[in-house]
Amino acid sequence: MQKLTLLFVLASLSYVTAYTQCDKKYKLKTERIVTIKDDGSEGEDLPFTSDITITKDSIFILINLPNGSTAEVKGKHTETVCKMNADYSEGSIDYKTDTELSNQSETRQQKMTFTLEAKEKKLKLFGVPVDQPGEKICFIIKEKEEIK
Repeated sequence: MQKLTLLFVLASLSYVTAYTQCDKKYKLKTERIVTIKDDGSEGEDLPFTSDITITKDSIFILINLPNGSTAEVKGKHTETVCKMNADYSEGSIDYKTDTELSNQSETRQQKMTFTLEAKEKKLKLFGVPVDQPGEKICFIIKEKEEIK
């Protein structure tokens, strides 16, 4: 019985740790943005930059276009799967998100998946429209700042 209690306590503790590490709020700045080919390799560089704010509940991406205008992607996460370590240097967080995409002339709703991936202390955010899986893009992050 004692082993069962200890196992339950350890399982609960690891769940709480995993849950709280994915509750962090980050502001991310991109180094560059690229398309992702069907084979998973990088495609063409996209000619814009972005600032991203990501929380346990939502995402906001401000895209700076070459002509000086901006576009926004914002949305609420409907599901989150966290496999990230505490300092966001290894692992991933998968978000299913109901987004609103807008620019100066139009606004539309779209379901998207986002994956925040950390490998060897480098962060990337992948975004994929659910109904257009071939339209995958990757935000390669140069700076991350935790917001308290």
